[in-house]
Amino acid sequence: MKNHTLILFLLLNTTLYSQGNLGISFGLSDDSFGSIENISSTIDNYDLDLKNATGFQFGVYTEIDLITFYIRPELNFIFSKANQGSALLSGDILKHNLKSSEIQVPIIFGYNILGPLSIFGGPSFKYNLKTSSTEFNLEDIKDKYKLSLLLGTRIKMRSLGIDLRYERGLNNGELKIINANGLNIPNGNIDSTTNRFSILLSYDLPYDIFSKKNK
Repeated sequence: MKNHTLILFLLLNTTLYSQGNLGISFGLSDDSFGSIENISSTIDNYDLDLKNATGFQFGVYTEIDLITFYIRPELNFIFSKANQGSALLSGDILKHNLKSSEIQVPIIFGYNILGPLSIFGGPSFKYNLKTSSTEFNLEDIKDKYKLSLLLGTRIKMRSLGIDLRYERGLNNGELKIINANGLNIPNGNIDSTTNRFSILLSYDLPYDIFSKKNK
């Protein structure tokens, strides 16, 4: 998997110097991962499922136009936080939130439908940088690499683009819970499979922004 990630980064680095557009992006997301399993026998009245996690992302991309089609490799940093859920633990109310940060490298293949409107899809490769919880001690993630399917539509007017995206994890993610406030939870886990909706703004940088000016 590490070799695949290296290839993707080399592809992104190579295309930055091709005939494609270089740009920057920023987006907001809503991810519905976070169902918590196998803790009902340990914690009373638990409703700790993370119904959704809000977050943001920023990154760079290059877009290679092929008349009707285009290819768009991206490099994004994604930050998410979920703070929904509560439970009764030894008479105390347990509030739980989860934070995560990831590197995402999607390879997008798009098709121009009509005018500024296009649809796209492609694989999204992700690497988990860090995941933490306020109340749960989590086991270190052994496999930090994930693969998702990314689908969406884009409206692009000159250098500005607006995307609506949906991303679904293709491999199940699971975070093992070790304990909560010192209370042992032998089989508890958090489902971290990606199920994300997002809106993204992108801007194509001018071609001559990095060129040296002649004196």
